[in-house]
Amino acid sequence: MWHINYHRNIILLAVVLFAAVNNSFAQSYYHSPNDTIISSAAFDDIGVYNIIQMHPTSDTLYFKWHKQSVVLPVTWEASICDNGNCYTSLKDSGMMAPIVPGDNGLLSLHLDPKFEVGTGIIRYTVWATSTPMQVDTLTWIITAGGSTGIAEPKAKQPIIYAHNGQIICKNLNSQFSNAWLFDLNGKLLIHQNISGDEAEIRLQELCTKMLILRLSGTRNFITKILNN
Repeated sequence: MWHINYHRNIILLAVVLFAAVNNSFAQSYYHSPNDTIISSAAFDDIGVYNIIQMHPTSDTLYFKWHKQSVVLPVTWEASICDNGNCYTSLKDSGMMAPIVPGDNGLLSLHLDPKFEVGTGIIRYTVWATSTPMQVDTLTWIITAGGSTGIAEPKAKQPIIYAHNGQIICKNLNSQFSNAWLFDLNGKLLIHQNISGDEAEIRLQELCTKMLILRLSGTRNFITKILNN
């Protein structure tokens, strides 16, 4: 009887240890809407396609990501953003700012197909440093135009310029609600809520010469600005 109970205890201990190890390596996040986005793009406009790493637990996560593959029509322009940085290209790799409880991760594709019909396929891998063996592949499949190749009318573009220590934004047509200002390394410098047809963004004595302005709302717009 002692031998039977001993073996039962060993088996029970092994099960408990296996469950604990398995739980410690389980993902504490999930992707929203999922790990693949299949969508369309409007001609000569910047579309934003977000895949969010939802974080419902009470721990802090550290995400790394890496470009796996890119297939794009020749004239298309695309860039990648995460929850802390916005880049001017499809950067090869990066690490997000720490994802604290109540916050979520983000990999965001920004894409402008210009006026070329076609389909682009972009894939990035992403993983939490706490579970490096569990790597997810995020995929964006974006199509612009159809068999006729007729371009949509060009949207009225914002007028953006720097003047007297601030950025002036005109011709917004109430289509934008947020403005982000980055340096060329993708570091976020300023975030500001905006509304209406015009907006002003104070540069707060920024010494950076070249800046990247991103506007978002019912439309999305990205441009480079020379800070005089």
